[in-house]
Amino acid sequence: MSAVVNDIIKIMDGIAPRELAESWDNAGFLIGRRDNAVKKIMVALDVSPEVVQQAVAQKVDMLVTHHPPIFKPLKAICDSSWQSALLLKCIENGIAVYSAHTSLDSVLGGVNDVLAEKLGLQNVTTLVNGCEDGGSLGRVGTLPQKMEFDAFAAMVKRVLGLEFVTGISAGKVVHKVALCGGAGIDFVAEALEHGADTYVTGDIKYHEAQNAVFSGLNLIDATHQGTELPVVTVLADKIALRLAAAGLGAQVLTAHETLLFKQY
Repeated sequence: MSAVVNDIIKIMDGIAPRELAESWDNAGFLIGRRDNAVKKIMVALDVSPEVVQQAVAQKVDMLVTHHPPIFKPLKAICDSSWQSALLLKCIENGIAVYSAHTSLDSVLGGVNDVLAEKLGLQNVTTLVNGCEDGGSLGRVGTLPQKMEFDAFAAMVKRVLGLEFVTGISAGKVVHKVALCGGAGIDFVAEALEHGADTYVTGDIKYHEAQNAVFSGLNLIDATHQGTELPVVTVLADKIALRLAAAGLGAQVLTAHETLLFKQY
């Protein structure tokens, strides 16, 4: 049976329920017509120029992303900026867009659970309690064995496939690790309350790093992109499984996304 956009919306609302999204977020169905046919879906972290180029080249009917391309109110959809030009290109090529943002961060099995699994954490619990439906931001878990900070930083870099990570050591051996994919430095207090010795997140600024390290918490900045990219292939697999279970015929692709930050 052929799939339509509304089928994919229902599948995504099941994987990452929109009620789990933060109140300030703009998650959900953002571009397209609900009754349009979907033969190819592409899953990506961002609606970026390289992703849209791939989607157009491969004649994709729908993009499913983590980061929403529409966040602040729009005054125009034209080629006056790269962001609105991408929206225009999606519309011109009949590409629908659904974004699961903080809903995918929060849901069990989402961004943070995938990151915790990548880092090999055990006895994983939530970092910040969320709503009653099971959503919560961040995770806390323990390593099977204690590690020196340098060795842990090297491991994070390796398992996430990154060119580099930034380490800020508080002189602690690494055992109990808190994490939050994306930009989670606001949860340093929660990490300390859970007794974590190390916190892995992205987008860490200088004074934020000072506060954490002087409070006794090691930090690893594995970049916003690096901590969230692992969820893309997991999400694509979940969509494909649900399509098959529903008897819907649509191909699920994953975009190639270049790491934005490089060392020179």
